Amino acid sequence: MSQDKSTKNTDLFVLVASLIIVVLSVGWMLSNDVFQVSLLEDEKLSWHLVRSSGIIAFVLLLASTVWGLLLSSQLVKDWSPGPVAMTIHSTISWLAVLLGLAHGLLLLLDKYFTYTLADILIPLIGPYRPEAVGLGTLAFWLLLAISVSFPLKKWLSHERWKKLHYVSYIAFALAALHGLLAGTDSAHAGFRVLLGGGLLLVVLLLGIRLGRSQLKASPAPARRGSR
Repeated sequence: MSQDKSTKNTDLFVLVASLIIVVLSVGWMLSNDVFQVSLLEDEKLSWHLVRSSGIIAFVLLLASTVWGLLLSSQLVKDWSPGPVAMTIHSTISWLAVLLGLAHGLLLLLDKYFTYTLADILIPLIGPYRPEAVGLGTLAFWLLLAISVSFPLKKWLSHERWKKLHYVSYIAFALAALHGLLAGTDSAHAGFRVLLGGGLLLVVLLLGIRLGRSQLKASPAPARRGSR
């Protein structure tokens, strides 16, 4: 009974905290006349959209990776039911795919470099920093494969599904390198904090997961017989 009450209190806290963040964000935008800006007058609108969609895609990928680590480490099992937790994980992953695709397709509107659809979908052939941009393309395809595996889980063995999702760490690392090497925002302190903080959080949670897995795999110490 107390556990159910604790779960409800946690859910209520998350909901209230989310609403507070939304209200504060809207208040900040209103106070700074964000909605008074005419985007159509911005000559660099397409480039701003490319940058913003890429940052949001990375944040979603970070959220998906962290949520997956929390699930695999069983750190959220007490307050998030299994089906709901997996639905959240799948939804965030697909949102990251969609924003990543938008991030790439918006390059077709770029006025400084001429991109083709092949440049966006095939790694390492684009006109701008092809190696660095190609890392993001590889991360996108890996994330797409992982996202597709969610509805196919019942047809895949647990071991294959689990091994496939190990690739998410590679996708996250490639996306982080892509943002650092190809993004024009990499010189900004805030962006570096986002990348560094995200990497640190993923490494920390991965270490916790590996530690728990090792504890489960280690045999229990044999008890000495009584004399």
